[in-house]
Amino acid sequence: MHDGKVLVYGATGAQGSPVVEQLLDAGRRVRAVTRDAERAQHWAARGAEVAVADLGQPETLKAANEGIDMVVLQLPLQYDFALHEAYGRNAIDAARAAGVELVVFNTSAHVIPDADVHIYQVRQEVVDYLHDSGVPSIVLRPTFYMEILLGPWIRPGIVDNGVMAFPLPADFPMSWVSASEMGAYSVAALDRPDLAGRTFDIGGPEALTGSGMAAQFSDLLRSSVSYMPIPPDAYEQALAPMFGPTVAFEVASQVRYIIGTGDGSIDMKETAAEFSVEPVTLQQWLRGHEWRTGSTGP
Repeated sequence: MHDGKVLVYGATGAQGSPVVEQLLDAGRRVRAVTRDAERAQHWAARGAEVAVADLGQPETLKAANEGIDMVVLQLPLQYDFALHEAYGRNAIDAARAAGVELVVFNTSAHVIPDADVHIYQVRQEVVDYLHDSGVPSIVLRPTFYMEILLGPWIRPGIVDNGVMAFPLPADFPMSWVSASEMGAYSVAALDRPDLAGRTFDIGGPEALTGSGMAAQFSDLLRSSVSYMPIPPDAYEQALAPMFGPTVAFEVASQVRYIIGTGDGSIDMKETAAEFSVEPVTLQQWLRGHEWRTGSTGP
C-alpha cells in the first residue's frame, strides 16, 4: 500500500465520499477538496485535511495540490460543456504543476469515445488532455450508478406507486454499479501505478434488466413493483421543464445511444483480475437503504 498523501475531489459528494471513507478506513493520509469547509467537518474529525478549493479557480487548486502524491479526480456531473472541460483542465494542470505521481480519473459516467454524443465527446476531451499532460493516470469509466434510484424522480414511484420508471427497455441488460464499489476501484487503482495509461470500464457484478430490478424491489418491499420503460423521446420531454431543452436533449441522446448498442453490460473478469474489489450486488445495495420511509440513508 502506497503511503503518500491523496487528494480527493468532490469529497462531500456521492462519488467522492466513499473514496474518502475507504481511504481513511485504510489509514491513508487524505486531503479532502470541498468548496464549503463546513460540509467536510466530518472528514476533518476523522483526521483528513480539508482543502477549500474551486475547480473554476486555478489558484485555489494550486494550493490544494501542494505536497500531494496522488489524486482521485471526479468532476461535477453537469451539462455546461465548456465548464466541464475547463474544470478538468484546471485540475489536471494543478496536478502536473505539483508533480503528482498518479491521477485516478473517474469520468463519473459513460464515455464512449466514437459515439456522436456531445457529452461523451466532452468527457473524452478531458481524458485526452489528461493523457497528453504527461501525468501518469488511470481512467475509470462507470456505467449507471445505483444511487440514481434514490433520486426524487424514481424513488417515490417505487415506494408510493409500485412502479420503477426508467428510460431503458424492460429487457435491456445494464451493469449498474454502486458508488461504494466504484469508490473501491478508485482506491485500489492508487496502488497500481503499473497500470498507468490504462482505461477500465466499471460495472457491477450483475447484468440487470429493468424487469429484474423491479422483481428485486418486489421481494424487498414485499409488495408488487412493476417496471415501466420510458421512451427516450418522452424522457426528453419530461426533463425539459426541469432542466431546460439542452440538458434534456443531451441526457436523452445518451440513452438513445446506449439502447442502440443493444447491451449495457460490462464483462468485469479482466478488470476484477487487476483489482481486489469486493463486488456489490443490487440486493446488497438495496438492503443498505431504507425504502419504506422518506429516508434514503443506511
